[in-house]
Amino acid sequence: MEVERVGGKYNLTDVAARVGLGQLPHLESFTQTRRALARHYFDCFDAAFLNDIDCRLPVADFTQSNWHMFQVILPEAHLAKRGMKRAGVMAALADRGVGTGVHYPALHLFALYRRLGWKEGDFPHAEYAGRNTLTLPLFPTMTNGDVERVVDSLQAALRG
Repeated sequence: MEVERVGGKYNLTDVAARVGLGQLPHLESFTQTRRALARHYFDCFDAAFLNDIDCRLPVADFTQSNWHMFQVILPEAHLAKRGMKRAGVMAALADRGVGTGVHYPALHLFALYRRLGWKEGDFPHAEYAGRNTLTLPLFPTMTNGDVERVVDSLQAALRG
């Protein structure tokens, strides 16, 4: 992922717009389902294990968040001891049939902003989050069993 210049494309294709309009009446139902799945994520994680290795879950906000994503902050120090990084965790999850994503890289490290003078170390918290945030699957057609499989797979990958 890279940003070379200012700008963007802010319009949808006709097909994408039609799909979006078709889903709009289901928005409240989708949101309620995602909130329930997010609650199940929290219920499934082994809190003691997460604390021991410093893996952090998102803020448990079930009032204002629509839970369009469920992200964890991976335990960078724990992974480093095992010679791993986020990419290794993602590969281990993919081997178990769990797709993951990466969101929110540190923007000041993109080429566009580096040319403006920003450099590594300017925003260490953003850089840490950018290196270690992992987006787990969360979509309305998931089941509680899917969530359990994702959590089991992630915890296994982190246990090594």
